[in-house]
Parts: sequence; C-alpha cells; structure tokens
Amino acid sequence: MPSVTRRSRGHRERREEIDERVLDTTADLLSDGEGFTQLSVERIAAAADVSRSTFYVHFSDKTDLLIRLAERAMGDIFVGANEWWMGDQSGGQDALREVLLKLVRIWRRHGAVLRAVTEVAGYDETVADFWRRRINSYVERAAGRLEADRSAGRVAAELDPRATAFVTGWAVERTISEHVRTHGPPADRTFAQALARAIWLATYGDAPPEAGANPR
Repeated sequence: MPSVTRRSRGHRERREEIDERVLDTTADLLSDGEGFTQLSVERIAAAADVSRSTFYVHFSDKTDLLIRLAERAMGDIFVGANEWWMGDQSGGQDALREVLLKLVRIWRRHGAVLRAVTEVAGYDETVADFWRRRINSYVERAAGRLEADRSAGRVAAELDPRATAFVTGWAVERTISEHVRTHGPPADRTFAQALARAIWLATYGDAPPEAGANPR
C-alpha cells in the first residue's frame, strides 16, 4: 500500500505540473497576440487541456494567474539586475551596459506577459499594487547598496540613496518597457548604452576622485 508521504508527493508533483501547464499555455496565448483582458478562463483551460473547475482549484481567478506569470518573469529579471548591485562596479559603464542589455533581452522574452501586467494594472488595483511592490523591492535593494557606497566614500556625500534608487529603478522599468514596445532587437545595444550612461552619471558621476570609480 503506498505510503501517505508518497501519495502526498505525487499529488504535489501533479499540482505543480498542472500549474506550469496553465502558466505556459497562457504565456503562449499572450505571445500569439491574444489580449489578457479578452482571454477567458474557458479559453485558457481548453488550451491547457484542463477543465474550468480544475483551473479554479489551481488559480483563484485570472488576476492570480497573471500575478504568478509576472512573478516568474520578475524572478528572471531580478537575477539579471543583481549582477550589477551585487558586484563591485569596477567595470564602470561598460559593465552596466552589458547588464542592462541582458535585462532588455530577458524583458523581450517575457514581453507578452509584462505587457499584460501593464495593461491590467491600469484598471486592477491588485495587479498595480503587486507591480509597485515588486519594483520597489528592487529599489530598496539598490538603496541599501548606495547607502553602503556612500558610507565607504564611493559616491558623493550629497547623494540621497533612497531617492536616487527610486529614480533609477523606476527609470529602468519604464524605459525598458517602452523601448521593448516600440523598438526591435537591433536597437537594444544603443539603448542599453544610453541607459547605462544615465544611471552611471546619476549614481557615480560625481563620486570623489579617490573613490576609484571607472567612468567609462
């Protein structure tokens, strides 16, 4: 007789498999050009080969589904962003450009989902609040790094870590989103270079000369 532990593990694995199938199917439908607002639960369930009732066992509603899709995308984006804030910035603008270029490419990979988040956030406060909290969690991490850099003399004493992190964090989110929406991949490197220069100058551009920052 199978153990309770084995049955529980099997149930959990099946639940996770269905979760991933519905998430992947929805992302594919969005990538094919279907609007999230017009996309019905019935359409998603049918495409994922699950019943409508099964969908609601796994997701409380479409908002829950969209937020979980966005969480997957943001997980990838934050891994890329951490390459910069967890490093020593010794590579200057060149290193920052490469990190931002990677973020743009990740954003493109999740573009359909992220466009849906922006669309729904315009009328759904739950999604809007989720998005603000996720971006602001990144802002808080950047602010902590800038506070440490100011204490170590690596940025100007006059720099406000929290305000600077807020400005640069939301600038990255807004400009990458708009760039991906309006430009194709050939423009990505030029865009990343311009954004890197703006962020570098805003954070390290007036650092004390003895800080050793590389302003390339």
